[in-house]
Amino acid sequence: MAWRDNLRQASFRGVKFNVDSSGMSIGRRIARHEYPQRDIPYPEDMGRRAREYKVEAFVLGDPAGDNDYMVPRDALIEAIEKAGPGQLVHPYYGTVAVTVFGEVTLSESTREGGMAKFTITFLEAGKQEEPKTSDDTEAKLADQVNACDASFAKDFSDKFSVDGLPDFAVDDALGQVDDLMALPDVDLGALDWIRADPTSVLTSLLPENLRNSLDAPLSLAQGVLGLIGGAQKWLSFFNFSEGLAESASAVTATTASRIAVVNNQTAFSDLVRGGATSNRIYKLATTQPATTVEAQALRSEIVQRADAILFSDKVSQATSQAVVQLRTVALQHLASNTVALPSLVSVTPQQVRPAVVLAHDFYGDAWYAQGRADDLVSRNAVAHPGFVPAGQPLQFVSE
Repeated sequence: MAWRDNLRQASFRGVKFNVDSSGMSIGRRIARHEYPQRDIPYPEDMGRRAREYKVEAFVLGDPAGDNDYMVPRDALIEAIEKAGPGQLVHPYYGTVAVTVFGEVTLSESTREGGMAKFTITFLEAGKQEEPKTSDDTEAKLADQVNACDASFAKDFSDKFSVDGLPDFAVDDALGQVDDLMALPDVDLGALDWIRADPTSVLTSLLPENLRNSLDAPLSLAQGVLGLIGGAQKWLSFFNFSEGLAESASAVTATTASRIAVVNNQTAFSDLVRGGATSNRIYKLATTQPATTVEAQALRSEIVQRADAILFSDKVSQATSQAVVQLRTVALQHLASNTVALPSLVSVTPQQVRPAVVLAHDFYGDAWYAQGRADDLVSRNAVAHPGFVPAGQPLQFVSE
């Protein structure tokens, strides 16, 4: 089929015309940044330019009929002068939404009687989009973590006390803090950096201050929460909390001092679990998942960690409300990071093949640039990338 067979009848707002020649302006919008004392400029890409269609058009009368060229001329003038965008059928580029841009020139002559010529520039209409506003969900999440920690600290200060207790009860409380600071996820190193900052909440945990901190449980709680917040992992904190809670529940308290020890252990266990939970939820919600399956796993753990506190019969009303809000904000922030995520597809190869071959078969020529073979190996824990076993399902990321 010749190129002339693909040409369309030109029209604007339904008014037909003929095209003598046409051009189009295309490209990118580039902001050029040139800095003093620097030889290398920086071009900043500002997006695609609006396309301009420059058309040399003409209309003719009907030499065999009674209609002269002035009828289609006037119809095209009316279409050009009408406000707003309209539909242009371009002989080369098809149907596009445009608006007439700038000055249109119309020329007529007795030498070329029966014809009117137009020089028109059509500008791509596009669409008007108002600036979009969105909530800073990560900032809200960080604020809610702080609100939860403040509530955990308040609960601890209400329940924990060594006032009037014998030495063994005080030593037990000191031992709890020492054991916490000895966990593998805690790495304070030399304590001089804490001593150099008297405003740090961690000063309440210094050996020389710890005994006095027991008499100021709110300050002690803030120090413990600061310790947990500075860690990179939280599993040992959860294990510590569970072990302490089990130890407290196994004690048969028969005296006032023993009851106070159990209550202090329970309060300390709840504080550690709360701090670990809020930090873990923040970490989960701010993780960027690679697939919908990973996003679902993150959502599930967020709900699980929050519910572990909410279903406790010892949680206060204020803490319960703070944790519910933390769960809500965390799920909202995670949802904002999981728009249009790819899913996983399970494929079972029928013969042993290299990972690069499987990746090429599934993803096509883009497999190398996208690192799909390495992802396939790591995602499926393939022992040797040159020999992917047959008969075992493999997980492929599907866009």
